[in-house]
Amino acid sequence: MNSVLIADDDFISLEVLKAMLSSYECQIVTAGDGEEALEKAQSCTPSLIILDYEMPKLNGAEVCEKLRTQEAFIHTPIIALTGHQSSNELNACREAGMNHTLHKPVSPDALDEVMQQYL
Repeated sequence: MNSVLIADDDFISLEVLKAMLSSYECQIVTAGDGEEALEKAQSCTPSLIILDYEMPKLNGAEVCEKLRTQEAFIHTPIIALTGHQSSNELNACREAGMNHTLHKPVSPDALDEVMQQYL
């Protein structure tokens, strides 16, 4: 079974994404900050990772950069969640090695497109 790691420090956003993913046959793992996301990714090796850009301890781009240095995550799809559409954030996500960006609030159609493309 595929697993999806969702990391977001906003509990409501996390719960909304979990609910949106509940129709997919996948195990959902959550994290509330960047360090926890890194730990959980390493312990469960998810099939897809969704990282909020702005999180405490490590932001999403920093988590992605650290994961991309590890063999297990070189080809894992990593998706950025961002509440802003600033070119700085988008560039940081791209440079970190993220595969795709979703803008908050995430629409079910946008999430479905990502799930279909990467899982």
